Parts: sequence; structure tokens; C-alpha cells
Amino acid sequence: MGANIAIAVVDDDELVRTSIAGLLRSFGIRTVAFESANALLVAGANRFDCIVSDLQMPGISGLELRRILNDQTDAVPVVIMTAFIERANDARRLGANFPLIEKPIDSGQLIACIEDVLGCRIG
Repeated sequence: MGANIAIAVVDDDELVRTSIAGLLRSFGIRTVAFESANALLVAGANRFDCIVSDLQMPGISGLELRRILNDQTDAVPVVIMTAFIERANDARRLGANFPLIEKPIDSGQLIACIEDVLGCRIG
């Protein structure tokens, strides 16, 4: 099933970006990594089934990216990952509801979260 799924990984930290992309590829998932939300938007976010994005990045944040994509007709699900869980919880208290993964990333939790937002099994 993984080979039929395309996921974008967005993180300004190259080590995190490449390790998450490598993890997803190890499950047979077609994965493209982007260093910023703007780079993803320019490349075309709608060509992906899911986006895994860092919360806090220069320029467009993960939550801003999610808002931009949710305003489109065919909204792509966005999984937010962060080392700053309190900032994400602050956004949730303000009414934002989104899938959240805490860094350092637990691979099982990430795959389960992606499966949940896509409504299918990957592995």
C-alpha cells in the first residue's frame, strides 16, 4: 500500500527532514522533502496525499501551511510535528484541531498518525 501514497515532509532542519523522509521511504512511501512551506506550495502541495510538517519554521509555519491548504477545495491532510508541544497545545486551546506528533519522532506513532489521517494501512 505504501507505494501508492505520496507524502511531503516539510522541516527547516535538514537532519530531521532527511531522517523522516528516509523513515517513510523505508515503508515504501514515495516521499519528497522540502526545507520550507513556501517551497512545498511552489512545488504544488496537492500532488501529495499527506503532508508531515514541522510546527515552527521561518516564514510560513506548519499551522499556517495547514490553514492555507484547508482553504483549498481538495484539502491535503497535514500532520504537525514539534519539539515545542506547549505551543501546539496553545493552538489547540484556541480551537485548532490537528494531528500532532512530538519530537523526537516515534516511528510507530508517526505511521499510525498518517494511517489515521489517510484512513488506510501503510505497512
